[in-house]
Amino acid sequence: MLEFVLRISHYALPVLAVAVVALCFAALLRRRPSSMGKAKLVSTVNGDVFPLVSRETSIGRHKNCDIILNYSTVSRMHAVIVCAKGGWYITNIRSDSGVVVNGKRIEKKKFLKTGDRITLGSITLIFENKQG
Repeated sequence: MLEFVLRISHYALPVLAVAVVALCFAALLRRRPSSMGKAKLVSTVNGDVFPLVSRETSIGRHKNCDIILNYSTVSRMHAVIVCAKGGWYITNIRSDSGVVVNGKRIEKKKFLKTGDRITLGSITLIFENKQG
C-alpha cells in the first residue's frame, strides 16, 4: 500500500504544483489594473517631481516612505496616496498637522484631480495626472 501511495505522489504532486501556479497566474491576469495615467506630485518649494508609480504611495519623513520629505513640519508617516477604480485619493495617516487639499483640511480620503494643491505641514505639492 505504501509503495502505491509513493508511486502516485511521484506524479500527482508535480501536477498539483503546476495547477496551483497556473491558477495564480490566471488570477493575476484577471486582476490587471486599469491605466494609472502618469500621475505625479510637484513640490512648490524646489520643483522636485515625485512620480506616482505604484497603486499606493506613502509620504512622510520616515526612510520607509515612498516619498520622503525631510521637513520638520511633515510627520514621519504623514499621508498615503492611492489609485483606486475611481481615480486617485489622498488620506491622512497619523499626522497632527493633517492634510490640506486646496485650502481645506480633509477628514477622511479626498479625491484628487489635476492641479490640486496638497499641503503637508508647511510643504505644498501639486497633483498632476495625465492619462495616456
